Amino acid sequence: MTLHQPVDFSVITEAADPHAIRLTLRGVLDYESGDEFLRFVGAALDAHTQRHGPVLRELHLNCAGLILLDSSGLSALLTLRRRTHPAGVTLRLRHEPLQLVRMLALTGTADYLTARADGTAGSVASGGELTDEAGSTSS
Repeated sequence: MTLHQPVDFSVITEAADPHAIRLTLRGVLDYESGDEFLRFVGAALDAHTQRHGPVLRELHLNCAGLILLDSSGLSALLTLRRRTHPAGVTLRLRHEPLQLVRMLALTGTADYLTARADGTAGSVASGGELTDEAGSTSS
């Protein structure tokens, strides 16, 4: 009898341009996958900086494929925010599942996670599709 069935977790790069990276998260972001998530995103941020210099301003996380996010997953998101925000990169959460919305509301971390890194007041809206500068949408 198997008591624990590990669920795969993956991060896929949807698109990147000099000012934004779009990533898609799938699976379970928890104690077992949090370090993997941070390694992948950290490598993506490092590679982007090497290629374009320190011009990145937004990191979009498409969360539609998240099956579960526990407190360790939230900790991973907060750790990511501690890296990106001082570098002037704003996190944008897209297509958050209801569980993530509730967790962010209960912990009071929604505004903190999505606070604008450029020093302007407020946080960025989360949710649906985003339109890039050219007017097209990403998926």
